[in-house]
Amino acid sequence: MSRSLLAVIASALLFLAACGSTDGGSEVDITDASSATTGNEDPDPDEPTDPDEPVVAVPTLPIGGGSYPLDGTPGVVCADVSWLWPDGNNPSVPEGISVRVTEYEVEPEVFEPTADAACDGTSCLDGFVFTADSTGCQIAMRSLVPWTDEQEGEDAVLRLGGEMTCPTEPCELENVEGGDTEVNLEAPEVDPEPTEPTDPTDSTESG
Repeated sequence: MSRSLLAVIASALLFLAACGSTDGGSEVDITDASSATTGNEDPDPDEPTDPDEPVVAVPTLPIGGGSYPLDGTPGVVCADVSWLWPDGNNPSVPEGISVRVTEYEVEPEVFEPTADAACDGTSCLDGFVFTADSTGCQIAMRSLVPWTDEQEGEDAVLRLGGEMTCPTEPCELENVEGGDTEVNLEAPEVDPEPTEPTDPTDSTESG
C-alpha cells in the first residue's frame, strides 16, 4: 500500500474520531434552558398576585329613612335612604370600603320602583355605591295601594342588599344585625280623577 493511500486513510480516521467525540461541558439540557434565569423572580405561592380585593355579600344593608310624596306624580313617593352604620348619630362608611347596592326588597309588596318619575337625589338602583363620601340615595316608588276615598292606604318597609369591597380581609361590618335596616314607605293620598262634564253641544240631534 502506498504512503499516500495510508495518509488518506489516517486522515479519514482522525476526522471520524473528532466528529464522534463529546464534550460534557458543551451539552445543553433543553428543560434547564427553558427555566433559565431571566432576571424576574418567580412569584411566591404564599403571596397571591391577584389584584382583586375581597368582595363580601351583605344581604341587608345598615340603612334607614322615610318617604315623601313626589309633587306632580300622584301615587309616587321618594324613598329617602341613608347609611346608618355604626349608628344613626354617627353614620360613616370606613375609608377604603365601598358597598354597591345590588338588590331591594319591599314588605309587604305594595310599592314598586317606577321609571316614570325621578327624585332629586341619586338613584339607589343604578349601580349606586355607598362610600365615605356618598352615604345617601333615593328611589322613586309607586304605591300599589294608596289612600283614596274608596280604600285605606297600606304602608311598607324597604330593605337593600349589596356587595362590600374591602382593601384587606376580614371584610365585614360588625353588629349590622342589631342596627336599623329599613326605610319606611308611607302610602300617599291619591285624589280621584275628576270626571269631565258632558258638553251638551256634543250631542247629535235626530232629524
